[in-house]
Amino acid sequence: QQIQAPVAAQPVAAQPVEAQPVATQPETAPPGTAPPGTAEPVAAKPVVQQPAVQQPAHPPVDLPLRMPALPFQPVQQPVQHPNFIHNPAFIPAVPQGPIKSCSGINYNSAVAHCCMGMVTPRPIGVPDQHLACCITQAYNNLTHGCCMGQLFDALISQCCGGKVNTNGPAGQYKCCADQAYQRGGGYLCCQGNVKNGIPGVDACCGHETYELHNRACCANHTTYDPQDDMCCNGMMIGEPATQFMCCGQDIIPRFQELKCCKGNGGRAMKYDINSESCCGGFVVPGAELSHTCCGRQVLPLWGTRRCCGGRTYEPMSQTCCNGRVLLGPESNSICCGTEGTLPRSSPNLRCCGNRAPYDMSKQTCCGGRVTGGLSCI
Repeated sequence: QQIQAPVAAQPVAAQPVEAQPVATQPETAPPGTAPPGTAEPVAAKPVVQQPAVQQPAHPPVDLPLRMPALPFQPVQQPVQHPNFIHNPAFIPAVPQGPIKSCSGINYNSAVAHCCMGMVTPRPIGVPDQHLACCITQAYNNLTHGCCMGQLFDALISQCCGGKVNTNGPAGQYKCCADQAYQRGGGYLCCQGNVKNGIPGVDACCGHETYELHNRACCANHTTYDPQDDMCCNGMMIGEPATQFMCCGQDIIPRFQELKCCKGNGGRAMKYDINSESCCGGFVVPGAELSHTCCGRQVLPLWGTRRCCGGRTYEPMSQTCCNGRVLLGPESNSICCGTEGTLPRSSPNLRCCGNRAPYDMSKQTCCGGRVTGGLSCI
C-alpha cells in the first residue's frame, strides 16, 4: 500500500515528528498483514498551521550573533602563608611587619610571634612591649597571665602556687600558697592557710592567729600570755616576762645588778654592773657606775683622760679636733677643721667656717672659704 502525504495550502515551517516505536511482530504474521520483515506504515499527523508573526514597523537592525568576550579576571583567593601549614585554619592578616626568623623559619611579625621556637598567631593590636609567651601561645601581658602553662584572664583571676583562682578583680585579692583571699577582708595567710584575722590587730603564729595586744608567739608555733610566761631561745620558761629577761642562753632577773650586753649579730652576754661595763657590744672590766665607754675601752669618770673618736687622749698634752687626736695642749689650742689647731695666743689667726685657719691681716674668710685680700668683693 502507498501512503500519500497531505499538501498544505501555504508553506509553513516543518515540525519535528517524534518517531513512534515499532512493535515487534511475531515470526508468523496473521492473514491480511504484511509479510515478516516489512515495517507497518506510520500514520502521518496533521500539520497545524501557525499564525503569522507581526513584524515591527521600524526597520530591522542587524545584531551581532554573540556578545564580545570580556577580559578574564581570576577570583582572588586568600593565600595561606607557607609558615602556617601546621595550622591550616589560620590566615595571616593584611598588615605586613618586619620579617623575623623562628628556628630557621621566616615569618611576618605583624601577625605572628615566635614562642619556644614555634611560630604562633599574634594577638591583634598588641605592641611588642606587652607581648609575651605562655609556652607556645602569644598573649597580651596587660590583660592575661600565664600560670604553669595555662593562659588566664589577669583582670579577674590570679595565679597562686601554679593554680588559677577566679574570684574577682585582681587588685582586690592576694595569694596564700595556692589560694586567693580578699585584701582587707579580715583574713590572714598563716603558713599557706587562710585564717580569719585583722592585719595589725591579729598576727600569725604557725598555722594559727592570735591577738597582738595580749598574746605573744614563741618560736612561731606557740602562743602565750607575757604576763604569766616568757619565751627564751624558742622555749617556754614558765616565768613572767615582767620579772625576768632573756640574755642569750641565760635568764636573768630584772631590776638587779645583772644586765644584758647585746652585741652585733644578736649575741648577748650577762654582766655585773658593779665590776663590768658593756662597751660596743663587749663586756669589759670597769664598773659601769664609775666608768664611761670609749670604743671598746672604759675611762674613769673622775680621771684626766678623755675620749676622742673612740680613742683616749690626755688633754694636758693633746687636743681632740674633729675626732682626731693632735699634739698641743687643749687649753692653748683652737680646733680648726681638718687642718689642725691654732694657737690661742696668736692675735691674727682665726678659723674660717671651722674648715681652715687664715691670717686676718692678709686674708679674708668669704662664705667659709679663705681668699686673698682684705675684702670679699
